[in-house]
Amino acid sequence: MRRWLVRVFLAVSAMIIMAFVAPLAVLIRTTAEDRAIDAALADAAAVVPALVVGGTVQQVESAVGATKSGNENRLTIVTPDGTVIGAEVGITDRVAAALDSGASGIGDVTGGKEIVSAVADGSGGLSAIRVFVPQGELRQGQWAAWLTLAVVALLLTAIAVAIADRLARTVVRPVEHLAEAARKLGSGDFGARVEPEGPVELVDLGQTFNELGSRIAANFARERELLAELSHRLRTPLTPLRLKIDRVQEVQLADDLQRDVDELTIIINELIEEARRGASRPRPTRCDVASLVSDRVGFWSVLAEDQHRTWRFTEQGDRAPVAIGEDELAAAVDVLIENVFAHTEEGVSLEIRVSLDNESVRIGVHDGGPGIDETLVAVGQSGGGSTGLGLSIATRTAKRAGGEVIIGTSDLGGTLVELVLPLELDR
Repeated sequence: MRRWLVRVFLAVSAMIIMAFVAPLAVLIRTTAEDRAIDAALADAAAVVPALVVGGTVQQVESAVGATKSGNENRLTIVTPDGTVIGAEVGITDRVAAALDSGASGIGDVTGGKEIVSAVADGSGGLSAIRVFVPQGELRQGQWAAWLTLAVVALLLTAIAVAIADRLARTVVRPVEHLAEAARKLGSGDFGARVEPEGPVELVDLGQTFNELGSRIAANFARERELLAELSHRLRTPLTPLRLKIDRVQEVQLADDLQRDVDELTIIINELIEEARRGASRPRPTRCDVASLVSDRVGFWSVLAEDQHRTWRFTEQGDRAPVAIGEDELAAAVDVLIENVFAHTEEGVSLEIRVSLDNESVRIGVHDGGPGIDETLVAVGQSGGGSTGLGLSIATRTAKRAGGEVIIGTSDLGGTLVELVLPLELDR
């Protein structure tokens, strides 16, 4: 756009400059010709007195020699009796007309122009004064003037281009900033804003863009809050339902009910995961584990206190950036914590630990329950409950980030499920 504006300004400036330069060039040429012709007429007039008073040939020759044209052998006088004084030239039509009828004239001849003047002497006879003006005289000073004019035209054009570039920058720079902010906003950076600048229209556009960004950020935050609330409302009733199923005496009925709950859990998890993907589209591809896990622990701590569980959150180290979006990692952490509530009795202790080394960060979910048989843990298979479903979600998330899920025994006496993710180090 900047180049386009400069080109337009250049074209307009060139047209305006040419509108002045072309007439000036013609005027310079005409002025040079007029100057040469005026000089020739002055030389012709200088010898007229010698002819009018009937001077001798020597007197006329002396008058001719006193002029520039005479010294350069370009001035010729033809007397009534045919005597030629000065440069030897043939009798041209204009010279003949001057001798016959006293007509004076200026016209083109080979190599330049001739100026012919008719003069009547004291005896009434007509003499002809001819001055030849070569092309060099007619163009004298013209090329230097044209060169100066061309330099001035180029200089004015360069100044016009510089001014156009400056003006274009005041228009293009705000547009570039706006485009960059729009790209950031489109990639998920809802804090992207611009400093309104430039013409009034662009300032108004920048302010409108900032208002749009604020509204999108507010709507997105509200959507995430609603989604988190939806997740809690849908998942929380399933936990007491599982506990009640464990009290059902009839094995077949308990299995059927457990299978129905598992199917419902799968549907709810899929709906929540799909909603999260939609809510975060385009979603960030990087987040800080420590702050995210702290947020999720705060979310689940309410349910832990309701169930009289001893719970604790410990973290080691500072920031722990990983190559995965916040919503996706939050979903994986949620299902791991949810499994503790779903597969352990109320009052069983719970601890979430975040630790990191030089290359990876570990999110460990510990419980003080009876533990699980690691050989039964697989996608959709746990020997009871939905531990496998939760692990499948966490495993897929870990693999997408280049990590893994490790199952072991917790030092609390129950199960340890650890989500290991490689650090996304700053480069």
